[in-house]
Amino acid sequence: MESKHKLWLGLGAVCMAGTMVSCAGSSGMDGMDHSAMAMSVSEGGEGGEGGEGGEGGEGGEGASSVASVSNDAVYLGQLGFIRGHLMVGVDLYRAGDRAAAETHMKHPEAEIYAALVPALNARGAPGFASELEALAVAVERRQPLSDVEAAYANLLQGIAAAEDVVEDPDAGLLGEVIVDLVSTAAAEYDIAAGDDLSLENAHEYQDSFGFMRVAYDVLDRIEAMGADAGVTGRIREQMDSIMPTWSGVQPPQQLPTQPAVLYGAASRIELAASGL
Repeated sequence: MESKHKLWLGLGAVCMAGTMVSCAGSSGMDGMDHSAMAMSVSEGGEGGEGGEGGEGGEGGEGASSVASVSNDAVYLGQLGFIRGHLMVGVDLYRAGDRAAAETHMKHPEAEIYAALVPALNARGAPGFASELEALAVAVERRQPLSDVEAAYANLLQGIAAAEDVVEDPDAGLLGEVIVDLVSTAAAEYDIAAGDDLSLENAHEYQDSFGFMRVAYDVLDRIEAMGADAGVTGRIREQMDSIMPTWSGVQPPQQLPTQPAVLYGAASRIELAASGL
């Protein structure tokens, strides 16, 4: 079945008013491509979720290379999306679902990394193309799990080195990364869910699960920095409220949560993160 690509525009004002019925109506808009399926319209700032263009948001999984060159939050978000894909891919390999694992290795290699190369070069960041290729080949050739784990660990070191060129990112910047990850997770889940919440796209469900897990890692980092506990508590509360949507890396045939609920939580996270 053809994937549904939905646009999130101005949902925050509706959701923060507590009107989830109105939010549900917003999840039915079709027509955006994969690079712009979570566009924010909040004023100010250039980070956050969404496709290129549009005031207040240039992130999202398909963000342009120009955005990742000029914007630290977009750059770190793109690296986070790669982490999310790889995380679920390796989990699938561990579980014995080798074919599904392979699809999650190909996407970051062929699409996200290629778009990120100009940003890596502009920032003088070390690339990790060879490490990415080594993991993809190990999975494609169905090599022993120990070999896949070793290639994965080596790749994670490469990603971390690329992240480290953003020196001393503050809590506000990392908060933008969380908004990018969670809002894009909501949009990916939306693609995965049929109108009756039947599973239509397992790969997109898995992507959204991976992005949420990376968002939690970023939140842990913000909390370790000693950021305002009230703000981080509100962000964690919203993330915790939707995380039960994902029961694991293998999706059920009937999904449990309306996409509008995820969009609403993402909107409230964006509001909370503005206080970092």
